[in-house]
Amino acid sequence: MKVLIVDDESHVRDAIQLLLPWDSLGFDTVLTSESVDEAVQMIQEERPELAIVDVVIGPVFGMDIMNYINDRKLNTKVVVISGHDDFQYVRAMFILGALEYLLKPIEQDKLREAVEKAVSQLHSGPEAEEEFAVDKQFKQVSPDYRHGLLRKLFRPELSARAYDELCRISQGFQSVDRCRILHCTGSTLSVHQEGYMLKVSRLVNKMQEKLEAEEKGTVFQNMKPSMDIVILIYGTGRMDFDQEILALKKLAVSENCMINLGCSRIHNFPEKLEQAWEEARVAADHIAGTGIFSVREYEQGMHRLHLKGNLQMENALLSAVILGNIVSVEERLGMWGEAVMDGQPRTVGLLRNLWESFFQMYRKWENAAETADEEILLSGTEKNFGDVLIGGSWDGVLNRMYQYFLKSTAELMESRKQILNASGMMPKVVDFLELNYMRRLSQQECADYFHMNKDYLSRAFKKHTGIGMAKYLNNIRIRKAQELLKSTDLQVMEIADQVGYFDSKYFSRQFKLATGMTPAQYRQEA
Repeated sequence: MKVLIVDDESHVRDAIQLLLPWDSLGFDTVLTSESVDEAVQMIQEERPELAIVDVVIGPVFGMDIMNYINDRKLNTKVVVISGHDDFQYVRAMFILGALEYLLKPIEQDKLREAVEKAVSQLHSGPEAEEEFAVDKQFKQVSPDYRHGLLRKLFRPELSARAYDELCRISQGFQSVDRCRILHCTGSTLSVHQEGYMLKVSRLVNKMQEKLEAEEKGTVFQNMKPSMDIVILIYGTGRMDFDQEILALKKLAVSENCMINLGCSRIHNFPEKLEQAWEEARVAADHIAGTGIFSVREYEQGMHRLHLKGNLQMENALLSAVILGNIVSVEERLGMWGEAVMDGQPRTVGLLRNLWESFFQMYRKWENAAETADEEILLSGTEKNFGDVLIGGSWDGVLNRMYQYFLKSTAELMESRKQILNASGMMPKVVDFLELNYMRRLSQQECADYFHMNKDYLSRAFKKHTGIGMAKYLNNIRIRKAQELLKSTDLQVMEIADQVGYFDSKYFSRQFKLATGMTPAQYRQEA
């Protein structure tokens, strides 16, 4: 059997490989992947019996892998892992058929239990498969099936079929002719505040259970581009929508959970559902304050909020950053903020746009300062807009934002200084890689060897060579493999091991990506 480990952090992939004696559990091949696209390709080619999948893989979600497995009806069992309390994501993966959930750092005993559970299901006989097939028939009347149909109402290409199916499985649904939407923009959630996301998850689950049990609506989260919360309330012309919203607010109070929502007007259902959702999203931009279940209703004439661009102020800020003048940066930050907000009322949407606009500039500054890297952009404790929005009083939000902008800029300037100091070491780092390419090296190991910060080393190395350290090391290995293919009769597996690859199939894929040929084809051409 084969197991595939999917995580964008190499140390996690390595740890999972080392935690268990895979061969004694019946797995003769351990595959690894750092991206969803690569994982899908491996599943297509290798058909692993088990996949251990991170919930969030870089900017993509592990659900994409689950969807691929389900769409093709593959018999690949999935164990979910996560470094955070991503409850809504994990819940979605369970709905899609995940077998187990493990929280990082992964404990050996729990990993073994999950793998043994998967092996047990894989070895189940025809009788168990028949029971499973019967169970699948009942899914069509389950709450999860109904929830999935309600979610599809928000996708224009699926809404008509989903509505017809809802009417088929629920006669009462045919009389529903009114709806109202509440929308919480995901970036306003305080994802780094201890315990907050657990409260949000409990609140979302309670609201969903209430609305779906009473057949008055549902709650779901948009996973992309941000974790937006969408509340659908539906009924007939006799429904008191305000009372339903008040009941949801009481749940928020019971959880002591701060959440900001835009609210649409009442619209015809289902034909005006998209308009209701757009009104709710627009209204969410116009919230002027925070609180427990803060709701802003849509008013005629409301529109999406935008900043006024000011290239002159942006350039002045960049100049201060490059010169390393933190006092000037602080002064110009305030001037830039006032200029781009252009006297508009301070609302959640306007301040969110200011936050996003600053970090767009920040990334430009990194490029200008030659400190950009494919890894995390900010050092220290990273925050998002929701953290500063809910991290104190409403009146202090703008000041907290400016302080974080200033802190982030100071870190950037210090990073640039350190990278300039580190650049003189890069020839030695290159020599180190040339001499140790056959080892399983990590950037952290190199950083420790040269007594440097890993992020500074990574960025200085990229500035010096033009490519990232991982790619540079891979190029060395491919070059050495080419030499061995030409000059020896070693088997491909032996060559892979000698140049630092511990999986011959992975080596063959990397070799073909780099040269356009398999190792065997290259040897024939040489």
